[in-house]
Amino acid sequence: MQGMRNDRPKLIFRKTRENRHTLPRLLGILEGEGLNLDFHVQLGNSIQEVIQLVGEEMAVIGFSFMTPHVMDVKAEVQRLRKGFGEKVRIVAGGPHPAGDPQGTLHLGFDCVFVGEADQTFPAFLRHYLDGKLPESPIIAGKKESCPLGAHPPFSFEYRFFAPIEVTRGCRYNCHFCQTPRIFGHHLRHRKISDFSEFLKRANPMGYRQITFITPNAFSYGAGDSRGPNLPAIEELLGGCLETGASGVHFGCYPSEVRPDWVTPEVLQLVKRYCRNKTLVLGAQSGSDSILSSLHRGHTAEQGMTAARLIYEAGFMPHVDFVFGFPHETLEDRRLSISLISRMIDDYGARIHAHVFMPLPGTPLFQKNPSRLDPETKNALLEWEKRGKLDGWWKDQEAIGWKIAKWRDRGDIKSA
Repeated sequence: MQGMRNDRPKLIFRKTRENRHTLPRLLGILEGEGLNLDFHVQLGNSIQEVIQLVGEEMAVIGFSFMTPHVMDVKAEVQRLRKGFGEKVRIVAGGPHPAGDPQGTLHLGFDCVFVGEADQTFPAFLRHYLDGKLPESPIIAGKKESCPLGAHPPFSFEYRFFAPIEVTRGCRYNCHFCQTPRIFGHHLRHRKISDFSEFLKRANPMGYRQITFITPNAFSYGAGDSRGPNLPAIEELLGGCLETGASGVHFGCYPSEVRPDWVTPEVLQLVKRYCRNKTLVLGAQSGSDSILSSLHRGHTAEQGMTAARLIYEAGFMPHVDFVFGFPHETLEDRRLSISLISRMIDDYGARIHAHVFMPLPGTPLFQKNPSRLDPETKNALLEWEKRGKLDGWWKDQEAIGWKIAKWRDRGDIKSA
């Protein structure tokens, strides 16, 4: 590649299944900044592969990870430190480091990126090229400071594509969620004009089915309004199709829709432009008491109404429910079970079940999960057998208590 240095230092990212949506965006930022010409960028699919990639040279090694994987990451960092000492600079970003920067440093990292790193990470790499170390090992990006359209949404050099982040920030304040703590409450949107040319370039490389990352798909283009911006959504979806994409998928994994933003009009737009037959709905609980304590901002009945509207528009509601919240009672769970039963029977819903995990940086981090009772477990298992329920809820139940143990013994230090 023209302009590429022969003496480039190595920049190696630990690639995992869990950060497969993050790394393409990060690589796109580096390519947009031209830093892929200054570094030999490589991806390691295992810690052994990372070790082999480092070899005998100096390197920066980057990790992006979530809280359930803290102990695995700690073990991998210890291996790197034992093998290479100070020859490598090991840096961290992602949801867990953002929520617990001090604890992440104690895992063995040299630097931790907090918040939005679209600008701070490229600046760090330029300083590294100049032989400069950061003044503080915790490098904080300002909330709401990074325009989404400033860089490619994925990596062309590595043909590493991912769902496109079209909205950042969340106006709500759900007490179990890290999103507003990392990105703030102000909504920022990526316009189709910011990335249509990238989609056209990616099309012949095989990226023809377009999906999105957003905390609430139907809030795309919204400012201070409390309902969908229909012209903005239509411009986004229609513009994606005009790039030659063979399919657009909106309001489904890896994003969802809030019940209070589901309207017949927005559903007709999705039906007109998109290929998905399922919409992911974040109902979370059938208990208004729990929803209120979470500061969720909608009621259980609004969840039911949204499921009905989704069904009547010809989609299958795929509904998120979370069990095991702190202070959740048996009666709260019975209300959720009742709502789930109605959604399945009346609207053909499929349920995606979760169990609460305390995440650093959130208001509920210091709270323990409540233990699921046999009645609730039996109901979930029965729907699972019938093919009406999916999700990693059994694993999450165990992980939630592991996180609480790590917190209590000081592996996670977030206040």
